[in-house]
Amino acid sequence: MKTFFIKSFGCQYNEWDAARLAFVLGSFGLAEAAKDDADVIFLLNCSVRKTGVDRAMSFTKNFIENKKKVIITGCVLAQDKEKFIKKGAIVWNGEDFTQLKKMLEIKSKVNLDDGHPKTNLVPIAKGCNNFCSYCAVPYTRGREISRPVDDILADVNKIVQNGEKEIWLLGQNVNSYEFGFAELLAKINEVQGDFTVYFTSNHPKDMTDDIIEAIATLPKIAKYIHLPLQSGSNKILKAMNRPYTKETYLKLVEKIKKIIPEIQISTDTIVGFPGETEEDLQETAEVLKIVQFSQTFNNKYSPREGTLAYKLGDPIPWSEKERRWRVLDVISFKKK
Repeated sequence: MKTFFIKSFGCQYNEWDAARLAFVLGSFGLAEAAKDDADVIFLLNCSVRKTGVDRAMSFTKNFIENKKKVIITGCVLAQDKEKFIKKGAIVWNGEDFTQLKKMLEIKSKVNLDDGHPKTNLVPIAKGCNNFCSYCAVPYTRGREISRPVDDILADVNKIVQNGEKEIWLLGQNVNSYEFGFAELLAKINEVQGDFTVYFTSNHPKDMTDDIIEAIATLPKIAKYIHLPLQSGSNKILKAMNRPYTKETYLKLVEKIKKIIPEIQISTDTIVGFPGETEEDLQETAEVLKIVQFSQTFNNKYSPREGTLAYKLGDPIPWSEKERRWRVLDVISFKKK
């Protein structure tokens, strides 16, 4: 019997893919093992930042040198794919399980509908249509495709039956769910059981009144919203292709807090984007001070070839990005 080990980098969607992959491999008859004992190493890559790809390269190097089969999947840009292949790894698209069976020389018939991955994560859509200028996701995951409501509800029911108390709905932009995100939340709220629903990520431009109302009134929906800011500078937001302003973002937060006084709001920021000045940084800092986010995920800009922002170069030194990161981190830490 062949054995496998899975390593996941990056976001919760990769965690879902890892759980699904483990379930599929188990259906194929493979057993999970420690990384040093496994016959096949799967790595779910994250191409969002160059540092993530570098870590993935470093992780796979030893296994390839020891003649183990290494299969790369997840978010993989074309140029990263070439790098992995040159190192001796195999790149798989993560969806074609017939192809995966051939890679693993599996001949037995399996029923992938029998059971459910061991996870509390439920993807509601894959891909993204927003094309933020810094983001690789539309180029690695493709355009946004929403899953049918019935498939999502089936997943939720199975997770509840497994005894999970928290369920996370996943999408690059859950607010733009094709069949109505507020309506989906209402249907999930009707599922029998004792559980709480969280979701990520939201886009400020698509956070509509009916979604806010659903969060406010549906008892099984957590009073928590992850609402990425990215920058408090209108100039930088425009360069990032984020179609809102600092002012409209703050008005949205004010509305949410008025309708849901107990709401917890977290956010993402990026420092060191090409063209960002000290004044731009301070505008972001100002928003953090005004909103008082429950949690802030501050990130340093990482250029990714193929994105629109890549053409702008990377003029801000890493040391300066680290300084700017610390400016925001101090504000975030004080909130804690």
